[in-house]
Amino acid sequence: MGRGRFGTFEAVITGVGAALYAGVGYLTWLGVLGLNFMGVRFWPAVVIPSTLATLFGPWVGGASAAIGIFLSDMASHGMALLSLTVGVPANFLAFYIIGALTDRESSVKRLVLANTLGLAVGSLWIGLGLTVWSRFFLLPFHSEMTPLSLAAGASVAAWTFVTEAPFLYLVVPPLVRAVGRAVGERVQRVGARPNR
Repeated sequence: MGRGRFGTFEAVITGVGAALYAGVGYLTWLGVLGLNFMGVRFWPAVVIPSTLATLFGPWVGGASAAIGIFLSDMASHGMALLSLTVGVPANFLAFYIIGALTDRESSVKRLVLANTLGLAVGSLWIGLGLTVWSRFFLLPFHSEMTPLSLAAGASVAAWTFVTEAPFLYLVVPPLVRAVGRAVGERVQRVGARPNR
């Protein structure tokens, strides 16, 4: 279970994380009656890839978020090209950055700073990406063309950041401690078994 490698264990964690991110994200979005702003959904599920990135490294965090958001996008708006150009890279970058700057021993201050930087990059990608997208295609959940100005794109980025940051700041640090302790103890127990 090394942060620098990507083996079978990391692939399994990535798959589980992607499924949780897609499923929990979709359910919590519906739980608030489909709340979205210019096509960007209310998304407290960000705690899942942030926790995985911190515990298992940037590739696990980034890949689980990228796959998970794609699955969720297909279930909600079904716009694959939009997801692949805006949602997938924004999520990959955000959680890769978080994983690159943290580990399970990180202080709360370091977790908050890493999550701030990662979320800022992801939010800006989403805001700018939707601004460009809206000039050529429909936005999700819209029935007519709605080209966004740069100010509107900045508002989308701000919405993304402001609605997701509280979850990252308040939920991720205790979640990292709890899951890290549970996973660490389990891996130590498995690793301590004698070879037969």
